[in-house]
Amino acid sequence: MSEQIKNLSQNPEQLRIAINSAESYPEMAKIALVILNSMEDPVIELCGPISTGGLGSVEKNLERFDKKIKELKSSGINVFDQIPFEIPMQKLKLKPNFKPIDLLEGFYLPLLESGKIKSLYFLPDWQSSFGARWEHDQAKRLGIEIVFLD
Repeated sequence: MSEQIKNLSQNPEQLRIAINSAESYPEMAKIALVILNSMEDPVIELCGPISTGGLGSVEKNLERFDKKIKELKSSGINVFDQIPFEIPMQKLKLKPNFKPIDLLEGFYLPLLESGKIKSLYFLPDWQSSFGARWEHDQAKRLGIEIVFLD
């Protein structure tokens, strides 16, 4: 599987299939790391409410994320786009005994500790999100630049 994952960055359809069939957050992280490692430096990640806080629903929060990611990309910023991972992430959250920290430590921590993400850009109401607060703490711990958006 590992060699198969490495070859994914060359084939967007295979990448989509791999993301949607991932059965754990660490498996998704391996796929995300392939994407990250294929991106030109510096790479940023957008942080803010998705599941908790923000506009009050996952759908509305994801629409805002998608819009901001596209805006940042159009201004020439290399943004890691976590949106393709969100549908399978939401499915995994339905498993018994799910804890938010499983997602954060299983998926986001390997990405942040990879050294590939140089900055975290925070949406204005990031403090309303448990996950964004956790990402903020990790950025401080790892020395990743923190940028607050208006």
